[in-house]
Amino acid sequence: MKFIGEVRGVEYAPIKFEVADDLAYWSAEIPGKIVARAEALTGPTTPPGKRVQTINPPGSEVGPGGVATWGKSLADEAYAMGFKWKRKGRSSKHIAFEWSGP
Repeated sequence: MKFIGEVRGVEYAPIKFEVADDLAYWSAEIPGKIVARAEALTGPTTPPGKRVQTINPPGSEVGPGGVATWGKSLADEAYAMGFKWKRKGRSSKHIAFEWSGP
C-alpha cells in the first residue's frame, strides 16, 4: 500500500505564530513562503468580549476536549514547494494544543 504519492521536498524555516490573549486574532507566517491571518467571529448573540466557539468539536484534529474558535481569514497566501495561491475571506479556526511525547 502506498501512503505517500509525491514528496515535493523538505525545507527548514522559522515559523512566526501569534495568538491574541483574548483570541481576537491569530496568524502564522513563514517569511517569503506562507502568510495566514484571521480574526475571530463575533455577532449579535455573542456576549461582549467572547468569541464564536465550539467546545469539543466532532472530528477535532487535536482530540477530544478541544475548543475551536471560528474566524474569517484576512490573509491566506502560499508560495512554496509547488503550491501557489493568494486568497482571503474564507473561514478559519483556531484550536489550541500542546505537543508532548517521550
